Amino acid sequence: MSATPDLVVLGLGPAGRAVSHRAAAAGLTVRAFDPAPDARWRRTFGLWTDELPAWLPPGVVAAVSSPQVVARSRFDLRRDYAVLDVDRLQDALPLDGVDVRAGRAGRSGHGGAFVIDARGPAPSGPLGMPRQTAVGVLVPVGAHEELWMDWRVAPGVPDGAPASFLYAVRVSDDAVLLEETCLAGAPPIPVDALEARLRARLAARGVTAGPVHERVDFPLLAPGARRGRGWCGAGVRGTTLHPATGYSVGASLTFADDAVAALRAGHNPVSRGDVAAHRLREAGLRALLGMSPDEQRDFFDVFFGLPDRHVRAFLSARSPTTTNAAAMAAAFVAAPWGLRRRLARAVTPPASPRSHRRR
Repeated sequence: MSATPDLVVLGLGPAGRAVSHRAAAAGLTVRAFDPAPDARWRRTFGLWTDELPAWLPPGVVAAVSSPQVVARSRFDLRRDYAVLDVDRLQDALPLDGVDVRAGRAGRSGHGGAFVIDARGPAPSGPLGMPRQTAVGVLVPVGAHEELWMDWRVAPGVPDGAPASFLYAVRVSDDAVLLEETCLAGAPPIPVDALEARLRARLAARGVTAGPVHERVDFPLLAPGARRGRGWCGAGVRGTTLHPATGYSVGASLTFADDAVAALRAGHNPVSRGDVAAHRLREAGLRALLGMSPDEQRDFFDVFFGLPDRHVRAFLSARSPTTTNAAAMAAAFVAAPWGLRRRLARAVTPPASPRSHRRR
């Protein structure tokens, strides 16, 4: 493929591979760059079942559960949650017809091709960039209840220490992943400290924990614009990674077909409205970073007590500005006065580009 392609994709992680696959399947000519295009993915990917694209084969779903949330109170999410078989997911996104090039490339120098930058985070981002960290073990189904978030304090964690929660979800017919998670920190809780919390938490509950199955450490934001003339970002460089939750795979999979439709219509796949909605989600991240551990637990008690439409809207990385704003307004009204001040400060735009780095 030597002529200028319709689309150039930088990076073949889930976001880049999904859009490359769907664009080629739709008849666009696609060129993709990645330093290791055949590398296998190793992270656990979860999403709500109602976010699964219809074109994905059912075999990519490894397990489905209906986990609850524990904050100050216990909540039924009324929504099924799927964990994907990562190997089957990758194999379900073949790159047939894609001109795959093993190497790195920047956004420029591709003729008239539209460029989607899905390279993931830069190797060394700005200091203080908020990150999510986690460490998890596998236990047999039935050894621990399934909880999407368990904000109860792990044994031995001193008062005022940064908060973490337990993510306990089924990942196969016979295994549950128990993962101690720092939702967002700048700096985050180190993975080793999370492992100590996890083992203390499980020991207190009489759960035998085996070796570490997974360690997680990734940025929730990337500096710079999300779109420009002739290009847009995807994943952490775009608007499909939710900065207040760290979820991206569901939004990235649905973004792929939307991107193809936009390109065929001559539009940028990331609209100005998408950027505005993403900024509101960034405000949610700023609010979390500004809360004390007790305030975080209070916030999630308020948030998961909201009407289901607001919870769903804010947890989605693809919901528009209006529904995001409605969800945040509902949380503001329901929150106690101290939390209202935090939320009000978070939605105030940073005073300068330099303050943007504090988020």
